[in-house]
Amino acid sequence: MAVVEFKKLKRQMMLYRIVQTILIGLLAFLAMNFQSLFAMRGKPEQFISSMVASILIQLLLIYPVYKLAWRDAGIEIEGNSTGLSSEQLTALRKKRLIGDLWKFCAVTFFIVFVALIPDAKKAAGATWFLSSTIFSFLLTCLLYFQCFNFSAKKRIREIG
Repeated sequence: MAVVEFKKLKRQMMLYRIVQTILIGLLAFLAMNFQSLFAMRGKPEQFISSMVASILIQLLLIYPVYKLAWRDAGIEIEGNSTGLSSEQLTALRKKRLIGDLWKFCAVTFFIVFVALIPDAKKAAGATWFLSSTIFSFLLTCLLYFQCFNFSAKKRIREIG
């Protein structure tokens, strides 16, 4: 069996923790802004319903995001092995590209969805959809990073 060095992976996991902290701060900041916006419009109950909708969307996305993170962590662990042949490196590169394509598609979906939401002056429920979409995006990103770190730690423990 090839020797596996986890220095690069552990740095990546630390970077993901930092990104998670920033995303949590951004989520809190946006939550306060949307809450004040809904309160200013006289509909504070819409803030709670947008949070509930975001959580329900998260429940639907838990399994696919976890599977993607599990797969990506496995690819990173395989890529950290020493003495890989060029065919193995090519196969890992192809797997990484497919995973990156899935992540790119998800980010593009959220960006396009937010861009296509009409202005709040034109549609009464636009702010609710906007807040639900942004919260769902941030929660999905947090979920991916947490699942990746969990999967990587679990696989490192299994190997070592």
